[in-house]
Amino acid sequence: MSPTTDSGDERPVRPRSCPSGACHEGASLLGVMTGAGRLAYLPEPVFVDRDFADRLDAAGRPERRYRFTEPCAESACAQWTGTACGVIDHILDDDTAGAGAPREDGPLPDCGIRRDCRWFAQRGAAACSVCPTVVADTGGSATYRTAYG
Repeated sequence: MSPTTDSGDERPVRPRSCPSGACHEGASLLGVMTGAGRLAYLPEPVFVDRDFADRLDAAGRPERRYRFTEPCAESACAQWTGTACGVIDHILDDDTAGAGAPREDGPLPDCGIRRDCRWFAQRGAAACSVCPTVVADTGGSATYRTAYG
């Protein structure tokens, strides 16, 4: 008998995926940041091997130009609040986001990890609406930014 989800179906239980992981061997490339500051998702995440990670790293701070996914580390991650991912909560709950921020009624971006995504499981369509604008590494003491705040 295979493991089940909370709803009792027979789909295997998989760990949640972090949509804002680091570039390292074993992660997967989720997408490429465009010049307009939006993520262009790959149809399916691409496995990052040592050579690929080294090449991206040699060009300087790959998380500024690409987004990676890896299993959510939960309590082993500095962004974990104890119960959830603080990144997406901060982005969506930030008062500076204003009226033009997340939309929950438009089409969701094509994403290869949605069914396992930590952010989607936590905040639903609102997370998907801001996800393409999140840059995982902006340098200095900031670890991420979004066009919304």
